Amino acid sequence: MSKNLISNTRNLVFLLLAFTFPLSVALSNILVVLLAVLILVDGSFSEKIQKINSSKWMKSILLLWVMYIIYFFIFGSFTDTFWLIKRISLLLLLPIFYSSSFSEKTVEKSVIAFLISMFLSSVIAIAENYGIINLHSTKEYAAFLRYTDHNVFLAFSLIISLYVLFRKKLENKYRNIILFFISFYLFSLFTEGGKSGQLVFLFSIILFLTLLFKKKWKLLSLSLISVFVFSAIVYNTSDIVKNRFNYEAKNILQYRKSDRNILLKETIILIKKNPIFGYGTGSFTDEFGSVNEETQKAVSNQHKTPHNNYLYVWFELGILGLIIFLSIFYFQIKELIKKADGIFLILFPIMFLIIMLADSYLFSQNTLVLYLFLSIITINYQYKPS
Repeated sequence: MSKNLISNTRNLVFLLLAFTFPLSVALSNILVVLLAVLILVDGSFSEKIQKINSSKWMKSILLLWVMYIIYFFIFGSFTDTFWLIKRISLLLLLPIFYSSSFSEKTVEKSVIAFLISMFLSSVIAIAENYGIINLHSTKEYAAFLRYTDHNVFLAFSLIISLYVLFRKKLENKYRNIILFFISFYLFSLFTEGGKSGQLVFLFSIILFLTLLFKKKWKLLSLSLISVFVFSAIVYNTSDIVKNRFNYEAKNILQYRKSDRNILLKETIILIKKNPIFGYGTGSFTDEFGSVNEETQKAVSNQHKTPHNNYLYVWFELGILGLIIFLSIFYFQIKELIKKADGIFLILFPIMFLIIMLADSYLFSQNTLVLYLFLSIITINYQYKPS
């Protein structure tokens, strides 16, 4: 196999992955592994190792994986140990992707493929919400993803689209297509369940506009007012949004005994009992479920994590594991901010830092692939001012 053929095949696989992963979990799993294999068979191992070794971001990822493996040998096996190791092992693909380079044209085509895929996904999700089609028997899914994941994908699609609109040179016809896509992303985002995507979008667009218009106070003020007016209109016109946020606000203010409140409270109590060393790889379900009847019921309702990535890592790996976990994003932001237009690129890890307050998104199959994809894009992105 010639190097040119491997390189062209690798670029094609990455393009297919960008289009596929919002639509098919099974196919995206195959493609993401195939992409890693193609990069490895390309050779130049000493250069690849040297590139990985030069990045504290990559070292932090490897160190987190090693710590999970060490904790498996120290604490033994639990119900979710191998489930978690399989998920965390997907992160090992990122250093492989990091060691390779993708052309500017491949990156741009992949972003376009992802946005087209998410447009199709949003159209399908909207059609489902309004009973035009019926792909699923429950409301747990939006198009081809769980609604909690789909909501997050839409938030990232919107920020990527806004970045393309304001920071890239585009012909009018392409600008109009992006605006068309944005209208569907927004409509889908606020007509389906899932608060994380909605909240992270609103926070991120405020941050994006602040960075974009930081020297243009009139435009910044007008933009921020528009976001707040838009939020108020959505809240007052969407029963789904209003009911969901009202329900969660009452849960927090009145401390109702919902699964999420029990998960949060009891997880913190257990962490306080063993904050330094944690309980072991994949131990959450077993340790948490054995506390009392309430925690056992929460676990039996298929809650494998405390719905907070930080608490989840701290619970199982202790404080050192949490520090290593946070260092992944610290060094990613530090590395990206050095790139041209890096102040905007760091929005993507910041968005992950926000959504991980609501669930274990870095260990969730679909959003982990999203993290891998966005990381490849930002690593290889070459900014050209518009």
